[in-house]
Amino acid sequence: MKNKYDIVVCGAGMAGIGAATAAARAGADVLLVEQTEVLGGLGASGGVGNFSAAEGGHKGQGRIYQDVIDGLRHYKAIGDENGWLTRRNKELKCENMMFDHQTLPIVLRDLCQEAGVDIIHATAAVGAETEGRTIRAAILHNRSLRSEVEAKIFIDSSGEGILAQYAGAKTLPDDPTFPGVIKPSFMVFLRKADNPELQPLPEKKVFADDEEISYSVWKEPNGKVGLKLKLFHMDLDTGSGEGYNKAVMEMRARIPEFVRHFQESRDASYVFDYASPMLGLREGRRIEGDHVLMLDEVRVPTTFDDAVAYGTFTVDANGTREILPPYQIPYRSLVPKALDNCLLAGRCLSADRLTLSSARVMPTCCMMGQAAGIAAATAADAGTGVREVDAEAVRARLLEDTPDRDLVQERLSCP
Repeated sequence: MKNKYDIVVCGAGMAGIGAATAAARAGADVLLVEQTEVLGGLGASGGVGNFSAAEGGHKGQGRIYQDVIDGLRHYKAIGDENGWLTRRNKELKCENMMFDHQTLPIVLRDLCQEAGVDIIHATAAVGAETEGRTIRAAILHNRSLRSEVEAKIFIDSSGEGILAQYAGAKTLPDDPTFPGVIKPSFMVFLRKADNPELQPLPEKKVFADDEEISYSVWKEPNGKVGLKLKLFHMDLDTGSGEGYNKAVMEMRARIPEFVRHFQESRDASYVFDYASPMLGLREGRRIEGDHVLMLDEVRVPTTFDDAVAYGTFTVDANGTREILPPYQIPYRSLVPKALDNCLLAGRCLSADRLTLSSARVMPTCCMMGQAAGIAAATAADAGTGVREVDAEAVRARLLEDTPDRDLVQERLSCP
């Protein structure tokens, strides 16, 4: 691995993929750092094999998101014609486009390789070397132990704002209007068996005082089904290491019980296959940016001069749902207030909790990442900080090679 790049992106979920690919396509020398061994974040390791948007919201989410869809279609890993259904909720006016979460990493690797992105797996950001408000280098750790990598611009798409926090960025406080983090889900997968047996349960039930069984069922092709476990009533705080560990332990302890419940209440011909290695994390840490995007600004859409992305999905937090119109995401919400050469993309953006519960979905995160990647490449090329980047120029670059150009231009209120 080289020790100096134009841009370093930390986190290879859909936001990080959007950022790294866009920056590399703009001519920047890019390193993508991923702490797991799989690209795609929750869409892969989390087993969350569905892209969520409002009705028709999968159109106009940017070139990179469309390239991901096209890549999955090439592998027959998305689309009703291939057995991967699009589930529509008429009441909430939204749709979930299912895909094969095990194929997604293949598609994302193809995109990164074609763009010339360097990738380092199994590597965590564990610190930052700073000079005032500027990050000089990210401190990384992997099997080679500690190393540093310098860059002109850094993009934090880790979901937790890990690099930004190490560099001195502040996290947003608990939201008094909706206290407590958005609870995670957990994907458990079953397969149809020739000689099924009922799932054995632990001899001593782990949560004897908890009788609530809540999950949704996601049918896949080839005799498989996913159960999306929802323990929203439990006190699970995924904003800390201890809280996340508790959530992992409690979710995994419930696997036999949920499988047995599905067998007895839905279909006894299915047996336990595997569980995702990562929780379906919805919130960790939100970073304070130059602008905190608030729910009132998305309920009645606000036009921002520096809009560079937009969301379409509903509010979705701990069972709370609310339909939202398409809303703009300003560039200032991607800029950490305390830093001059760092951008945010994805789940750690500067927003209140209920706005985040909509903006965290993968199509929106990918578009945020693409905008951040374009802005980072612009700043790196000009030798400036991220605040000197003209948002209008970012929008123009977004529009150059985007499907559904007129729709994107309308939603971003471009001139």
